[in-house]
Amino acid sequence: MTDDHRLTALLRARPSGAAWAEICTLLEDCDERRLAAVTPLVLRWPAAQREMPDRWWAEWVRGEVRPCHALAGTRVLGRLDRVETGTVATPVEEDWEVEEDWDEDPAAFSGIAASSGAGGPGSPAAVSARQTSEVSAAGALTAGPPGTPAPAPGPLPDAMGAMDSLSASFDHGACAVAAPAGLRWLALGARAAWQDRGGDIVRWETTRDAPLVWYLDGGECHDEAYDLQISPDGETVATSVQGVWRAWSASTGKILWRLGPDRTGTGPGPGGVNGVNRVNGVNRVNGAGGDGDDGDASAEGSSSLDDLVRIAFSGDGRRVAFGTGSSDVVSVLDSRTGEILLALDRDAEAFGPVALDHRGERLAHACPAGRVAVREVATGRLLATADTGLTSVAALAMAPDGAAVFAVGGTVGGAPEAAGLATRARPAARLLTLTAAPHRTGRDGTALLAAGPLIRPAAVPEGTDAASPSTAMTARAAWTPAGPHAFLAADFGSVLFDAEGRVLWADPAGSAGCFTPDGRVLVVVQEEVTAWFLDGLRRPDGLAPPPAAPPAPGTVLLDGLPAGLGRNDSALHRPRAGSPGAPAAAAAQAPARRNGPRGAARPGPEPAAGPEALPCSYWPVWPAAVTDGARRLVFSAKLDRFCGERRDVLCHWPDGDPGRTAPRITLLPGGPDAAADCALAFSPRGDAVARALHGATSQLLLHDPGTGECRWSWALPTAPAPAAMSSGCLHLAFSGDGSRLLLASATGRLVLLDARRGTPLHTLAEPGGPHHTALDSTGSRLAYGTADQRVLVRATGTGRVLLDAAPARLRRITGLAFAPDARLLAVAGATRSHDAALWLLPLPPDGPGDRDGTAAPRTASAPPAEPRIAVHDFPMSDPADGALVWAAAGPRVHFSGDRGAGVVWDAATGRVLADIPFGAQQGGVALSPDGATLVTVTQYGARRWPLR
Repeated sequence: MTDDHRLTALLRARPSGAAWAEICTLLEDCDERRLAAVTPLVLRWPAAQREMPDRWWAEWVRGEVRPCHALAGTRVLGRLDRVETGTVATPVEEDWEVEEDWDEDPAAFSGIAASSGAGGPGSPAAVSARQTSEVSAAGALTAGPPGTPAPAPGPLPDAMGAMDSLSASFDHGACAVAAPAGLRWLALGARAAWQDRGGDIVRWETTRDAPLVWYLDGGECHDEAYDLQISPDGETVATSVQGVWRAWSASTGKILWRLGPDRTGTGPGPGGVNGVNRVNGVNRVNGAGGDGDDGDASAEGSSSLDDLVRIAFSGDGRRVAFGTGSSDVVSVLDSRTGEILLALDRDAEAFGPVALDHRGERLAHACPAGRVAVREVATGRLLATADTGLTSVAALAMAPDGAAVFAVGGTVGGAPEAAGLATRARPAARLLTLTAAPHRTGRDGTALLAAGPLIRPAAVPEGTDAASPSTAMTARAAWTPAGPHAFLAADFGSVLFDAEGRVLWADPAGSAGCFTPDGRVLVVVQEEVTAWFLDGLRRPDGLAPPPAAPPAPGTVLLDGLPAGLGRNDSALHRPRAGSPGAPAAAAAQAPARRNGPRGAARPGPEPAAGPEALPCSYWPVWPAAVTDGARRLVFSAKLDRFCGERRDVLCHWPDGDPGRTAPRITLLPGGPDAAADCALAFSPRGDAVARALHGATSQLLLHDPGTGECRWSWALPTAPAPAAMSSGCLHLAFSGDGSRLLLASATGRLVLLDARRGTPLHTLAEPGGPHHTALDSTGSRLAYGTADQRVLVRATGTGRVLLDAAPARLRRITGLAFAPDARLLAVAGATRSHDAALWLLPLPPDGPGDRDGTAAPRTASAPPAEPRIAVHDFPMSDPADGALVWAAAGPRVHFSGDRGAGVVWDAATGRVLADIPFGAQQGGVALSPDGATLVTVTQYGARRWPLR
């Protein structure tokens, strides 16, 4: 068998380590033509099973890159414990000889050994053994008068012995990593080990055992670095810790410059936010640290988590950009001296992330409301802006010529088949292009970046939330030789994808990662440090796409909202995706402008991209209500990214065919004094929708469900609110015939109103504050729960207590409902054993005078009702509010469990009718009054579920 046949046979066989070792030997002998022919077969092997062999790795780190190297998928560089000790598993170069060094200088060994005693970790030998630290380099930061001796290195603030000081601490993992193009070494930042000690930042050799080069000792701070960057030439390492921007010599660890918050504009005081010194209109400092030491405690800023800093070098390495997340500072510096070349004013609304072109002449930065701006570094002049359409922008990459920007983040939009199921922001990106002669300009006359389609990678780990804080810290973008690539990592998922939305690598766990400056390798740090070669992660031509996910249950009612819905309160019409006329209707709407993070309305430039549907909300949807047959739906949504106001969205299907025809969508008027929804409810016949709004003035409003017109409003009298009063402090309940409406407030009031006129009929008091309410079919009886988990039934005409019961083992009430004949009251909730359960309480029959208010006082007494465990292995230790209705056959209950899931349970059959893959606080769950219709609403959309 020839080598060609042998190679083909091995590639078509089951992948194995022995086969790959032989394949690598055969690939080395392939010419260019043969290598191109077998590349698709090689790339079909899982990248994790195509580890770069030792001989290829030795050639790679020496810079002798061969064509066959592009077919390797990965290389495990070592575990974090090897980083701690400065060792590698398989040295490529000669080991360092510790014993020889100590033999040549016995005093060094004796000094180190003695440092655990009186000498301590601050002895000269210990400092020397750790190369250099910011403490030992402090003399380079402050230029004293001529002839002044340099200050001697002081004692290190940590209490490690000198032998321990030779090792870094990565006990809690790594929070940042940076890699030069050759991968001969890495810069890694450790997570803070405990509250009063920060994370170490060190250089670790990947090819040989060697002493760590120390950039920052965690004992000198109490923070950690979330972004490490290496200049393209590999000479400079830059980061920000505790609000101080720093740069070191990559080879020696010597501090090059350090800028405190008073220099960068991120701290308070005269040199604080936008208060830095200016020279000729530009913020500037002297070279090596300026004329003061920015490293003392007074120069420390906020923690890195509170004010996340993102960093980007220019392609030639001469300039570096810093952008902060909370203090809204964006600056461009000379990477060699730390001189500030550009510092944007607060009016620029600029913050990190940032990106520079190859020569550092153009700067891209993020703006509020998901916008991206491109500026000229020399003058700060705004060149172009664009609305990315992303819920959050976490990373940017700029094309080498500065003509395009790749924006990476998350979006809460999704495919129609996922509508109403997902609750997390999905990873997404958009490519923005700056044309030489733009055909459109914004309102301020600047050019608009032409936006490409939204990129949504499909095969991402289920738990990846692209809008989480961990994603903001770990997201990276790079402009590689094969085009833009993005890396996102959340608490429960990491993903690498390209500008086509192809997922090249994914992992269900979180991680820290970085691209090499040449864009050929992604380095990922979890428990192991692993290099993934982008060429080896390419998908071979003709590879079949992954099979589609099984269809989700039910019918999609909504997969988004009209783009102009947030602009005005007029009724808008948008067909569901796939329905007739959907493209034309969507194109008729223009995206809404956003308010800034401080609530001030600022007209922004018109978007360059075509209009797209808005997500159903930018925050989780809650509450929601639906009529019988899902003919009408109402839910509370946040339609503005940076404005906290919620609005109620009313959807109406006039033809009575939800899911197949387009709904009429109306925004109900906002409440007074920034009031927020506490409860939504439809009348049993669906001819009215009630809203309970809690704010400085709590109100009850009743609307026409067809037009959204407010029929009447009633303000709840002001009363002192209990300390625990929250967004769930108001509860609504209609009577079975729809003639009465009950409002219960945590202030201790229960008000029964005429649903047609809005006039109060009766007012009752409950000092402990009522929790959950129910009315019988005629509104003559009301039920509510109390703070001590008792259930009371009262006559609405007189307020007399007809039943005062303490259900056995009841821990928390989540819903109440009367039987149609008012002989039973159903109570849903959690037991003291955290089980989902239902209690049925017998009610006394009406006596003489009960309805006209002339009956004598009486209270029924009965033994505590025992619970019926509804769903086994469904813990509810801290249950959120659910829903309970009395259907024709009996009670139906929505329980929300601890595990981010919910169920709908039928008491008549004892069966679970629906498994909902999110909790009550992640989306709206609505049961119709007749119990036959279930609708869920999340940021992704709305879905109707079958109940059978």
